[in-house]
Amino acid sequence: MHNNVAPEHVESITGADIFSGEEKQSGENRSGGEPVWKSLFVQHPAPTADPCCAMSAPRNLYPDTTLYVTVRCVHRSYRLVPKKRVNHVVRYAFAVVSERYREKWGMEFYEFEFLSTHYHIVLFDRFGRVSDFIKDLNAVVARELNAIRGTGGKFFADGPGIQTVLGDEKVLEHCIYTLANAVAAGIVHKTAHWKGFNSLRMPYGKRYVVSKPRIGIWSKKQRHKHRRSSQRSGRAAFASRSKMPETAVLMLDRPQIMPTLSDVELRAKIREGLEQREAKIQVERAGKPVLGMKAARAIDWSTVPKNGEEMFGRKPTFSAETREQRSAMKRVRRRFLVDYRLALARWNAGERDVVFPAGTVRMRLRHNALTEPVPLDLLLAA
Repeated sequence: MHNNVAPEHVESITGADIFSGEEKQSGENRSGGEPVWKSLFVQHPAPTADPCCAMSAPRNLYPDTTLYVTVRCVHRSYRLVPKKRVNHVVRYAFAVVSERYREKWGMEFYEFEFLSTHYHIVLFDRFGRVSDFIKDLNAVVARELNAIRGTGGKFFADGPGIQTVLGDEKVLEHCIYTLANAVAAGIVHKTAHWKGFNSLRMPYGKRYVVSKPRIGIWSKKQRHKHRRSSQRSGRAAFASRSKMPETAVLMLDRPQIMPTLSDVELRAKIREGLEQREAKIQVERAGKPVLGMKAARAIDWSTVPKNGEEMFGRKPTFSAETREQRSAMKRVRRRFLVDYRLALARWNAGERDVVFPAGTVRMRLRHNALTEPVPLDLLLAA
């Protein structure tokens, strides 16, 4: 153990104390007796969660809700630039992870589009596992593309955007917005011209088999397999032993909206709304040319936009159709933040039987903390 005194007897040590080369003694030993030296490594008597003042605002995500997800690449870099190998990797990774979460957790996927700097997904989360889904999808994509490019480090930015979507019209609006993202960004005139991975041409319920790309960490040719050092250490024996499946099934689910419409009619309605959105964007651009796919694909993946990122902006947590739904969601959010901070303070004080408010994600998944049932306001709003 690094510390030589009990945590309650440790005083603060400043940067000047650290770099001055002088060792400070504890208060009770300054007058005489054997000195007890302080250590920079203080072990807490019990594990604690993050204090409220040192963390971002907690999420409140509930089961059986439709969500709109936005994930950005680190520093808004072009790490998902839609080249052939990137598209194959993203398509396979999404197929593998979405199939796993559909079978295990009943998750449904309504619409998605991957752009060069970020991606959007509209999905239905039955058991509140969206955070795990994002983490697993990002991990597969990042490891493979980093291996292909011979680099490492962070790939996606922290803090994905996750909005709870209420109302049939709002779900329809987010599906259209997701598909029209490349057009709105000024890359192409129509979504059909975008060569990145999206769900535009996919009908509901059709199963697409996606094969594993034989490149990067999934390649059968591993250089270290023939190195003497790898053979001596035994590492060479594990080359080309990927546990990822050879194929995965990719499928688009029908949104749980507008039950009077058939699958074909609902799909046609979304595509019709997309055409209207594209026409509106063209009018707003007033003849300004788009970037084009050739130029979009020519951008190096490590490029970072010159204009800085927006800091401390609004991060909406819900999207509602009516004023009543918005008011209900605001009440739920305010009450959640108050109850969460009170519960977290009790948890950090050592109470392990404290009950966190419904919608708690991190404490429930990481520490198996107890949570309350879904609030009535949310059930009424939905």
